[in-house]
Amino acid sequence: MKNLLFFTFFIAFSTTLTAQIPSLKSNDLKKSAISNVSKEGSSQKDKIEKALMMNEGLQKETISHLKSNPKTATAVIDMVKGNKGSTSGVMKSILGDKDLSTAAIDYISNNPKLLSKAMKLVGM
Repeated sequence: MKNLLFFTFFIAFSTTLTAQIPSLKSNDLKKSAISNVSKEGSSQKDKIEKALMMNEGLQKETISHLKSNPKTATAVIDMVKGNKGSTSGVMKSILGDKDLSTAAIDYISNNPKLLSKAMKLVGM
Protein backbone atom coordinates (compact mmCIF):
# COMPACT_ATOMS: atom_id res chain seq x y z
CA MET A 1 0.00 0.00 0.00
CA LYS A 2 2.85 2.36 0.84
CA ASN A 3 4.52 1.49 -2.46
CA LEU A 4 1.34 2.30 -4.38
CA LEU A 5 0.96 5.63 -2.56
CA PHE A 6 4.63 6.48 -3.19
CA PHE A 7 4.33 5.53 -6.88
CA THR A 8 1.18 7.66 -7.30
CA PHE A 9 2.85 10.59 -5.58
CA PHE A 10 5.92 10.22 -7.81
CA ILE A 11 3.82 10.17 -11.02
CA ALA A 12 1.79 13.23 -9.92
CA PHE A 13 4.95 15.13 -8.99
CA SER A 14 6.76 14.36 -12.27
CA THR A 15 3.75 15.38 -14.37
CA THR A 16 3.51 18.73 -12.62
CA LEU A 17 7.17 19.36 -13.31
CA THR A 18 6.90 18.60 -17.01
CA ALA A 19 3.79 20.74 -17.34
CA GLN A 20 5.77 23.77 -16.17
CA ILE A 21 8.61 23.45 -18.68
CA PRO A 22 8.05 25.97 -21.48
CA SER A 23 8.29 24.66 -24.99
CA LEU A 24 11.08 26.29 -26.94
CA LYS A 25 10.69 25.81 -30.64
CA SER A 26 13.60 26.77 -32.84
CA ASN A 27 11.32 28.92 -35.01
CA ASP A 28 10.24 30.94 -31.97
CA LEU A 29 13.87 31.48 -31.00
CA LYS A 30 14.83 32.53 -34.52
CA LYS A 31 11.96 35.03 -34.73
CA SER A 32 12.91 36.48 -31.36
CA ALA A 33 16.57 36.75 -32.30
CA ILE A 34 15.78 38.39 -35.64
CA SER A 35 13.47 40.84 -33.92
CA ASN A 36 16.10 41.77 -31.34
CA VAL A 37 18.83 42.15 -33.94
CA SER A 38 16.66 44.35 -36.16
CA LYS A 39 15.71 46.58 -33.22
CA GLU A 40 19.35 46.86 -32.18
CA GLY A 41 20.47 47.45 -35.75
CA SER A 42 18.06 50.31 -36.35
CA SER A 43 19.01 51.82 -33.01
CA GLN A 44 22.70 51.67 -33.93
CA LYS A 45 21.92 53.14 -37.35
CA ASP A 46 20.15 56.09 -35.72
CA LYS A 47 23.06 56.64 -33.36
CA ILE A 48 25.58 56.58 -36.20
CA GLU A 49 23.50 59.09 -38.18
CA LYS A 50 23.33 61.35 -35.14
CA ALA A 51 27.10 61.09 -34.62
CA LEU A 52 27.71 61.88 -38.28
CA MET A 53 25.73 65.08 -37.92
CA MET A 54 27.59 66.06 -34.73
CA ASN A 55 31.26 65.58 -35.59
CA GLU A 56 33.03 67.25 -38.50
CA GLY A 57 36.03 64.88 -38.31
CA LEU A 58 33.75 61.87 -38.67
CA GLN A 59 31.97 63.62 -41.54
CA LYS A 60 35.22 64.34 -43.39
CA GLU A 61 36.51 60.80 -42.97
CA THR A 62 33.21 59.28 -44.18
CA ILE A 63 32.97 61.67 -47.14
CA SER A 64 36.58 60.90 -48.06
CA HIS A 65 35.84 57.17 -47.99
CA LEU A 66 32.71 57.60 -50.12
CA LYS A 67 34.68 59.70 -52.64
CA SER A 68 37.29 56.94 -52.96
CA ASN A 69 34.66 54.21 -53.39
CA PRO A 70 33.97 53.71 -57.13
CA LYS A 71 30.30 52.90 -56.48
CA THR A 72 29.59 56.15 -54.62
CA ALA A 73 32.25 58.56 -55.90
CA THR A 74 30.25 60.25 -58.67
CA ALA A 75 27.20 60.94 -56.51
CA VAL A 76 29.28 62.26 -53.60
CA ILE A 77 31.39 64.53 -55.82
CA ASP A 78 28.19 66.01 -57.29
CA MET A 79 26.88 66.61 -53.75
CA VAL A 80 30.14 68.31 -52.72
CA LYS A 81 29.90 70.63 -55.74
CA GLY A 82 26.23 71.33 -55.00
CA ASN A 83 26.88 72.19 -51.35
CA LYS A 84 29.93 74.34 -52.11
CA GLY A 85 32.18 72.32 -49.79
CA SER A 86 30.02 72.52 -46.65
CA THR A 87 30.68 69.20 -44.89
CA SER A 88 27.49 69.34 -42.84
CA GLY A 89 25.46 70.12 -45.99
CA VAL A 90 27.12 67.25 -47.84
CA MET A 91 26.47 64.92 -44.91
CA LYS A 92 22.78 65.92 -44.84
CA SER A 93 22.58 65.14 -48.54
CA ILE A 94 24.33 61.81 -48.09
CA LEU A 95 22.05 60.79 -45.24
CA GLY A 96 19.06 61.85 -47.35
CA ASP A 97 20.04 59.41 -50.09
CA LYS A 98 19.17 55.79 -49.25
CA ASP A 99 22.12 54.13 -51.00
CA LEU A 100 24.72 56.65 -49.84
CA SER A 101 23.49 56.64 -46.26
CA THR A 102 23.65 52.85 -46.23
CA ALA A 103 27.22 52.97 -47.57
CA ALA A 104 28.24 55.59 -44.98
CA ILE A 105 26.66 53.70 -42.07
CA ASP A 106 28.17 50.40 -43.24
CA TYR A 107 31.59 52.04 -43.45
CA ILE A 108 31.37 53.24 -39.85
CA SER A 109 29.77 50.02 -38.58
CA ASN A 110 32.54 47.90 -40.12
CA ASN A 111 35.34 50.09 -38.78
CA PRO A 112 35.74 49.48 -35.01
CA LYS A 113 37.73 52.67 -34.42
CA LEU A 114 35.11 54.87 -36.11
CA LEU A 115 32.23 52.97 -34.54
CA SER A 116 33.74 53.50 -31.10
CA LYS A 117 34.20 57.20 -31.82
CA ALA A 118 30.60 57.52 -33.03
CA MET A 119 29.19 55.73 -29.98
CA LYS A 120 31.22 57.97 -27.65
CA LEU A 121 29.79 61.04 -29.37
CA VAL A 122 26.21 59.93 -28.72
CA GLY A 123 26.91 58.86 -25.16
CA MET A 124 27.29 55.10 -25.43
